Amino acid sequence: MEECQKLGLTKSIGVSNFPVKTLESLLSVATNTPSVNQVEMNPTCQQNELREYCKQKGILITAASPLGAPGTMRGDNRILDNEILIEIAKSLGKTVAQVSLRWLYEQGVSFIAKSYNKERMKQNLEIFD
Repeated sequence: MEECQKLGLTKSIGVSNFPVKTLESLLSVATNTPSVNQVEMNPTCQQNELREYCKQKGILITAASPLGAPGTMRGDNRILDNEILIEIAKSLGKTVAQVSLRWLYEQGVSFIAKSYNKERMKQNLEIFD
């Protein structure tokens, strides 16, 4: 990938699901630091150590499964059914999805919230009000 970057075939290099140890191994031999690491992240899977490491190295994080999912790396991660998040959402007059996405935003983490439902798409944009 570094050769592709050198040839101008790609602007940036990203990785996916790289924990700290794997990033350390990569950076020990790489010429260029990856721009982004896409990992499972949401309020119930906060990846604190990884976030701190990536921040120190200038690697952005993109949250995969920002609303949880069955069969993720950490098993079933159904945050939409999380009782604590449900209570927080109720107290704020928001949905659990909105609370989760806003939490990611406040952590400085980019995310992609996939939905085909127009109402949910609208709700995903209402995390700032």
